[in-house]
Amino acid sequence: MYYYLVGALKRRVILELRDAFSRHPLYSKLVPFIQNKYAFDERPQFGIVVKGASANKVALSGDNFMGSVESHVMLMNVGTPAFPIEWVREDLEAVRANDDVFPLAAGIYYLEILHAPTTPQEPGQFIIDPLLTVTDEAVLQFQSGIEREGQLQNLPVPKTLRLWLNKRTLLTEGRDYTVDYGTGAINLTLRAPPSSTLTADYRYTVPSIGPVDFYWNRSDHTTLPGVVMAFGKRAVTGDKVAIVVYENRVEAARAFGGKFEVSFDLDIITQDPNQMEEIADLSIMYLWGERKPELESEGIEIVDISMGGEAEESYDETGDTYFYNASISLQLRADWEIHVPLPLVFSRAVLEATDTTTGLQMVTSDLYYAAHPVIPTRNNDFERIT
Repeated sequence: MYYYLVGALKRRVILELRDAFSRHPLYSKLVPFIQNKYAFDERPQFGIVVKGASANKVALSGDNFMGSVESHVMLMNVGTPAFPIEWVREDLEAVRANDDVFPLAAGIYYLEILHAPTTPQEPGQFIIDPLLTVTDEAVLQFQSGIEREGQLQNLPVPKTLRLWLNKRTLLTEGRDYTVDYGTGAINLTLRAPPSSTLTADYRYTVPSIGPVDFYWNRSDHTTLPGVVMAFGKRAVTGDKVAIVVYENRVEAARAFGGKFEVSFDLDIITQDPNQMEEIADLSIMYLWGERKPELESEGIEIVDISMGGEAEESYDETGDTYFYNASISLQLRADWEIHVPLPLVFSRAVLEATDTTTGLQMVTSDLYYAAHPVIPTRNNDFERIT
């Protein structure tokens, strides 16, 4: 985590300096030589080297717990834990563009890695098999109570169908009804009170998505509208994970985080002492004056920037040519955060009782909520075991 954070901050400092100097009429030639460490094939006429120095952890709480994350999307394992995706998030821009309605249908989207890349330039491929969720689909409105036939709008996956009488009584397949999974036809074997309603919850399949290309350490926000999938470097051919999408936001993860104060050293190297002074002053002006408000609005706080010493070293003793170095110390404070997924949500509380008149199983509570049970242990699927 430390080197991921330091590396990201270092790349951001380099990008900001390159952007700033690219607009300077004299020092735009400096841009290719603003680099990480001394990665030059030959010593250039001038350049800026960004080096990581040290970092101090700032703990916001004893266990670094920040709170719960509520989201429309959740990442979970399928069988054996696999990590082709580092994390998933809502694409808030896509949600806002869709009138604040999540643009993707609720369900489970199974992702499988068909080919894992081995280099940053090599594309990998994945495929997604959606299993969409239907809740409270109207199946039948009883008039006399002796109606026997209903029809589902989609073909349910076996063992996912739940039929509800008046949204309170859970019917039992084989005893209260039979279903033809090839046509979606429902045949009832019970007598219902007049004016009752029959609704269904189930999941059904739709055509697969893909194959889709992906690369190391890049995100995908177009394959599943509203979902940002971040791919790391741990994908293995055959890996499978599930992305669960909910119609409403649920508790998707627990967030742990804090802050790091990271110090960087900027070495300015030139063959002219005046250029060295100008580049050093411009670097301080760009970072401390121009970029500071923009970076802090993104959570990257510039705590301090100060000048170090100057030095010179011989480049060519015969020609009496020297390199002149100046040092700048830059201190940043940035947030770090990790999310531990919690892929278990109760969508309906079922408190069972038996109706003595009809013999049907009754539901005495119809509360929809996200449950937070006690966690004595956790299995490989990240399921919470109570």
